[in-house]
Amino acid sequence: MSPLFRRRPSKVPSLSLEPGERVLAWAAAPDGDVVATTRRLVLPVDGTAETMTWQSVERAGWDEETEQLVVIETAALGSRPRRYRVNVGREPVLLDVIREQVQASVVLSRKVPITERAGIRVTARRAPGGQQLSWAVAVDRGLDLEDPQVRLRVDQAVALVRAELE
Repeated sequence: MSPLFRRRPSKVPSLSLEPGERVLAWAAAPDGDVVATTRRLVLPVDGTAETMTWQSVERAGWDEETEQLVVIETAALGSRPRRYRVNVGREPVLLDVIREQVQASVVLSRKVPITERAGIRVTARRAPGGQQLSWAVAVDRGLDLEDPQVRLRVDQAVALVRAELE
């Protein structure tokens, strides 16, 4: 195990945990620690700690060329998602923990075709231990949300998927 990586440490410096929150994995980065807890992901961004709940993380992966952890945040319909890059090197256990927590937040995810070539993915997520759902819609490239017919189909598709849980 790398000396820069710890799994289930007893205490991570400079991170206040909420009651019942536990650290699952962490890795040191030049600007601060990347910390995955039972409730959130903390990333060092421009000298500060950026905190994201698991239901607001769309996905995470490794950029093999730069050896960076890449985390993509969910975005509002029609918006570009924020992408974070952190220099932590390849830490497969950390990435596994992040992916597990993101997947655990997913209650429902449906891919819905809108045109012959493009569609949307509608995802309902829930915070660990929470009851309230948050909804995210990822739009395929080439889908023009400015087109009134496309927007109507998207709105109808989102309503149908939401109706599955409401």
